[in-house]
Amino acid sequence: MTSDSSSPRGMRKEIRPASPTISPAQAIADAWKRESPENQEKWRKLDAEVKTRYNAPRKLNRKTKM
Repeated sequence: MTSDSSSPRGMRKEIRPASPTISPAQAIADAWKRESPENQEKWRKLDAEVKTRYNAPRKLNRKTKM
């Protein structure tokens, strides 16, 4: 029996190079570039509000349960 290059046994598997993996930071940067300017502005405002809330001093309104 001769080997036939068209048979499944004779065909070589095509080896594709692995797709390059990107870092999480790069994935976030790419997603940010795809956001519309309006959405980018909304995210900036929300981020500023959260930063203000986080950095604001806590109120000393301690009420005990008892």
